[in-house]
This record gives sequence, C-alpha cells and structure tokens, in this order.
Amino acid sequence: MKIHLYTLILGLVIFGCNTPQTKTSNEDTAKLESFITQYYSVMSERDWNTYRQFFADKAILTTIWHGPNDPKPTLFSNSITEFLAQTKNGPDSQPIFEEKPLTITTDIKNDLASVWVKYTAKFGTESNLMQWQGYDVFSLIKFENKWHITSITYLSIESE
Repeated sequence: MKIHLYTLILGLVIFGCNTPQTKTSNEDTAKLESFITQYYSVMSERDWNTYRQFFADKAILTTIWHGPNDPKPTLFSNSITEFLAQTKNGPDSQPIFEEKPLTITTDIKNDLASVWVKYTAKFGTESNLMQWQGYDVFSLIKFENKWHITSITYLSIESE
C-alpha cells in the first residue's frame, strides 16, 4: 500500500511540475514578427530614443569583433546603453545605414520567445557603400503585455 501511495504522490509531483505550454497562435507570431520588422525600421531610421524602447533595461548585444588593429577576433558584448552611446562612431558615422530582415523565424513559449533573423545591411556613402548579410538571434520576454528584447547575438556572414 505504501508503494502505491508513493507512486501516486510521485506522479502528482511530476504532473504538477509539467506546466502546460500556451499554444502559440498565428496572431501571436504575426505580432512578434511585426515587432521585429518595426525594430529594423526604427534602427535604420536611427531614431535612437524609440529604438531604446524595444529593449529591457540591461539588455546585452554580443558578437565576434575583429577591429582593424586587433591581432585576432574577440567575443564582444555590450549593454544597450553602451551600444547607444557609441552610435556616433557606428551607424551615425555615415550617411547610409540600413538593415532589413530577409527571413524571420519565431519560437514562442508562453511569455518567452526567440527569433532568428537573416538580414541584409548597407553602410557607407553612395561612392563607398558596404553591403553584407548577417544573422541576429533575439531573446525576448513579454512583460506587461509588451515584448522586450533581453539580448541580441549577431554575426555578419558572406552572402549565401
């Protein structure tokens, strides 16, 4: 009898720990994709006050960086606040700056989401324009019915 009671208790504990996931609707996915599309539009407009509102307060951006004076690539992370403080040396340093999503793949679980974006970018001047593609991986959390980016990990790639 004790074994059956323990089995029943164990089953209830295991069942109780498995919180059912909320099903993601097409509407949820469409809203998140719209949020991400708007993110790229605002960034390309260089509206940094509005851009900041996409992020959680201590969001982190991470990439592999190989500067012209660096002997080798390094893993580089900065906060959204640090990123915004450097825009004058980056996106704002040239007349042309644009990133556009090519593909968006979302995975939503309750109030958490990850989004993979393949993007295309332009940077420079009409006579000296750099173009490339890359990937951004967003981690997001929904708080007070609004998505907040908690981190972006990104890499530039050769055109595929």
